Amino acid sequence: MSFTTQQIAELAGGELHGGGDVRIGGVHSLDAAGQGDLAFVTGGKMHAAAARSAAGALLTAELVDGYDGPQIVCGDPELSVAKLLEQVHELELPRPEGVSEAASISPGARLGRGVSVGACAVIEEGAVLGDEVTVYPLSYVGRGSRLGARTIIHAHVTVYAGVQVGEDCILHSGCVVGADGFRYIQREGRSVKLAHVAGVRIGSGVEIGANACVDRGMVEDTVIGDGVKIDNHCNVAHNCSVGDHTIMAGYARLAGSVRVGQGVMMGADARVVDHMDIGDGVKMAAGTTVLKNAEPGAVLLGTPAYPAREGMRILAMQSRLPDMHRKLVALQKEVEEIKARLAEALAERGGGA
Repeated sequence: MSFTTQQIAELAGGELHGGGDVRIGGVHSLDAAGQGDLAFVTGGKMHAAAARSAAGALLTAELVDGYDGPQIVCGDPELSVAKLLEQVHELELPRPEGVSEAASISPGARLGRGVSVGACAVIEEGAVLGDEVTVYPLSYVGRGSRLGARTIIHAHVTVYAGVQVGEDCILHSGCVVGADGFRYIQREGRSVKLAHVAGVRIGSGVEIGANACVDRGMVEDTVIGDGVKIDNHCNVAHNCSVGDHTIMAGYARLAGSVRVGQGVMMGADARVVDHMDIGDGVKMAAGTTVLKNAEPGAVLLGTPAYPAREGMRILAMQSRLPDMHRKLVALQKEVEEIKARLAEALAERGGGA
């Protein structure tokens, strides 16, 4: 699918300078873009590269001198590209048309206006699908679950019974919402499972990546706030609460009963042990392990987590440890030699006396 520069300017909400009939079929970086591609310029430092680019058109915050092709000027090129790609993606992604005859839908389920359900999807008794919900083939929506308007359930998603999902959410292939949490007690050498009878409540505008898992609560719901973005292979354990607009990058995970504030950012493979409180706006670098409560606004790094500045000093020191060890061994040897000579001198003096 391709668009003219005029259409792109309208989609991006920008002002077109140059020809409006140039056709664009993709978006690439300045270096990789060709004549049929759009590239974006986020700042003045990129102008020199933009002037040399072979891109068919530029999306930029200000006109680039020396570039001869069409330029679309907008206030925030990066955000405009994001919105543009989202619109193009929606146009290109085929949506199931209506309710497939091959879908299994309980007579007790309720479907809103304009709902689409793909082949071999299963909608159980008492489930409620809001207006314009899309359920792709081979997905499962359990008994009594509720999906808010315009929510998208991609193929092979499992939504267990009693889960509530808000409006405008996206659940990607393979994610599981509402499975039992991992909670056992040890009795007489055996692991005794504790039943999980609560649910999962997900706000609006939430996106959950492929193969991510959000477990149901044991006696109180697991809660995901509005606008939360959870990447692929992440795990939110039972009884957790994740504040609005928090971001969890790939493989980030929360152990049971963690409370995460609003606007928290967890880097790839960051993790928090059970029963911790993470304040609003906390940032965790990739691979960080949080073993104690984090104050609002803290920036954390390392395993165990340290404040970022202290963590950077520790990391810098770690690279010097082999050299420090060699110096310490040499110093210990020197001390032993001094002690031996001192002992010998004392022995000679004692003998002379």
